[in-house]
Amino acid sequence: MSLMSYSDYKCSLIGEVLEKAKKELKEDPNTRIIEVKNLRTRLEKVPGLQPRTDIKFLLPFLRARKFDQERAFQLVKNYYEVRKEQPDMFDDLKPSRVKHVIEAGIYEVLKGRDNQGCRVIVMRPGKWDPDRFPITDLPKASFLILSKIIMEDEETQVNGIHMINNLAGATMKQASHIGPSIAKKFLHLIQDVIPLRLKRFDYVNEPTFFDIVFAIFKQFQKEKFTKRIVLNGDKFDKLHESINPELLPTDLGGKQEPYANKEWVQEFLASDGLFSEDNKFGFLNMNLQKNKDDKKADSTLQGLGGTFKKLEI
Repeated sequence: MSLMSYSDYKCSLIGEVLEKAKKELKEDPNTRIIEVKNLRTRLEKVPGLQPRTDIKFLLPFLRARKFDQERAFQLVKNYYEVRKEQPDMFDDLKPSRVKHVIEAGIYEVLKGRDNQGCRVIVMRPGKWDPDRFPITDLPKASFLILSKIIMEDEETQVNGIHMINNLAGATMKQASHIGPSIAKKFLHLIQDVIPLRLKRFDYVNEPTFFDIVFAIFKQFQKEKFTKRIVLNGDKFDKLHESINPELLPTDLGGKQEPYANKEWVQEFLASDGLFSEDNKFGFLNMNLQKNKDDKKADSTLQGLGGTFKKLEI
């Protein structure tokens, strides 16, 4: 997620993917940069917001909302507002903070794509041990993984993401930790915060208590999201129609060993610096009370009725 100047940007979309961007996302290569600059101008006028304005960051938001300026603008605002409103989740959030989640085997990013060109993410919540770390660490990992994939891959920005939730091994002990709060938080990130084109969401190996958990999530699902859910049970026929079994792990009826994409994991866990850079942006936190630590604050920020402290993300 390194910052890129507008003059350095070169679109990597070619062939069918570029044509899909034009047809489905209303992307015009001749006005693409103008659209991004227009979005940048609007964001720079939001009171108290110090946004990232480089093209690498803003373009995915436009693509996620089919170059509708108003909807893209709202999506970026949502992105920063949730970081301000939930500091317990986003404060200094970076891959090293969720290393234990990755090592537990809860998330896997496959090497191959599905038949529509979507990047595929497999989740295995049955591997989560509630005694080791809280369930709130799971949406943290989801946010980081999706952000890295989307911000760094233009093909995925156009084709989208395919998520598979393999519930094998899930227990009532784990399900007891899932309430409306965690369901709302996860779905808000997926539907309203991350510049994500979620094209399909598969449930596999649903347990007997699945209906109870699903009912909790369903109340926060938008109609568009609900239409993209596929229930598979313990059969893989529908899943294999959308993804070549040669590309799937064995626990999904495929030919690949689970967690074969070790290169991506290493790259993800080594990207703290990129996220730390991104974490510098957001809504400014204005503190009206004097603080001894503020003596070193930039003098140009004085006289504004308070002192600007760290970004609250």
